[in-house]
Amino acid sequence: MPGRQAVALCDSALKVEAPGRAGFLKEACAGDEALRREVESLLACEERAERFLTSPALEMLTAPGAPGEPEQLPAGLEIGPYRIVAHLGGGGMGQVYRARDTRLERDVALKFLPAASAQDPEALKRFQREARAASALNHPSICTLHDIGGHEGQPFLVMELLEGQSLKERLQTGPLSCGEVVDLALQITDALEAAHAKSIVHRDIKPANIFITGRGQAKILDFGLAKLLSEPRAAAEGAPGEGPLPAGEETITRAGTALGTVAYMSPEQARGETADARSDLFSLGATLYQMATGRLPFQEGIAELTREAILRKDPVRPREVKPDLPLELERIVLKALEKDRAQRYQSAAELHADLEQLRPRPRAARWPLAVGAAVVAGAVTLVVGVRSGWFGEPPARTLELTPRQVTANPAEAPAIHAAISPDGQYLAYADLSGIHVRRIDTGETRSIPPPPGHCFR
Repeated sequence: MPGRQAVALCDSALKVEAPGRAGFLKEACAGDEALRREVESLLACEERAERFLTSPALEMLTAPGAPGEPEQLPAGLEIGPYRIVAHLGGGGMGQVYRARDTRLERDVALKFLPAASAQDPEALKRFQREARAASALNHPSICTLHDIGGHEGQPFLVMELLEGQSLKERLQTGPLSCGEVVDLALQITDALEAAHAKSIVHRDIKPANIFITGRGQAKILDFGLAKLLSEPRAAAEGAPGEGPLPAGEETITRAGTALGTVAYMSPEQARGETADARSDLFSLGATLYQMATGRLPFQEGIAELTREAILRKDPVRPREVKPDLPLELERIVLKALEKDRAQRYQSAAELHADLEQLRPRPRAARWPLAVGAAVVAGAVTLVVGVRSGWFGEPPARTLELTPRQVTANPAEAPAIHAAISPDGQYLAYADLSGIHVRRIDTGETRSIPPPPGHCFR
């Protein structure tokens, strides 16, 4: 294992631009050649590890200048009913374009499989898996798949076009407020619950794969690493990966090995074991930690050391980074980051239920109290008015009953509550304009307007 001094110097060197690292190391190592060689070895390992652990193989194939990669498709090119508008960028599963669906007159996103891997059976299998996984999901917080097609031997997906920014971009401005964290986390856990119910595990939950629309709607992107748990494992994948892979056989492109982005990997993914729904919850826990504190729970500067920290170390408690965080939010994040799957949240629904307790509760409506008080006040007014002779002496009691309409009760000002006095001479009722006491035989009415800021609904 590298010494702490070498690791610390390597972390510092990584912050220096490549052309200036030699001078930095010469000064920092102060003639200690053994230390310098150790740091240089770590830097070389970091470069290889970053290429290996943080970038899916297909993403490497989409890098500019990748062998066999054609030029970007030109704007205006028509592919079936889709007209290319602009190139949006590249991702782990290929190049993405903004296009116009000329049939439905709407803008969509076309995601192409890289040309260099279009003939690779394994890449095509994963591409088709993404299509199946995405098409099986219908949820407001999962990017919608509209269609699938092909162009000159390259298959593509037709996806919902989103306007806004990724969570990764949002976090560049700093941590989110507790309310934002809870709101987005509730949307994401609800989406994961829907995916897991169909035996679909994303396996690469991270800020770059979570999009926030202009209206604050969270959208999970790129189910390119998703795996249908019910799908039989191909013979080439070997036995279920319940143990670490032999040295040198780790690859991010094949099932049964370490998939995902190293800083957000679950311990079982880092060991090359089979991922399940709880693996997504660990990755979400790492994302929530970053959303709440502005930093990652496991980040050692070098990918291999980060991976080792995920397996061996506990993260700094979130409230030590940001003391104003609610204690319950810290508890939720740390439970999601439990290394032992059995101690972690067992389902997205369970995590969602705990997060729901942090949602601000709306204040209880006051109008029922106001109406109740108004009815009591109306009854008191009626009794006092009768006893005080406000409406004159009541006529002699008669046994003759004559039906009679005493209020119009229009739709724009309906009578909400009403009562007739025991002697049948007075009607008390409340509507939008106040409380009224009316003498039934003469129509004489006394009214009490509602208190300021209230109406009697």
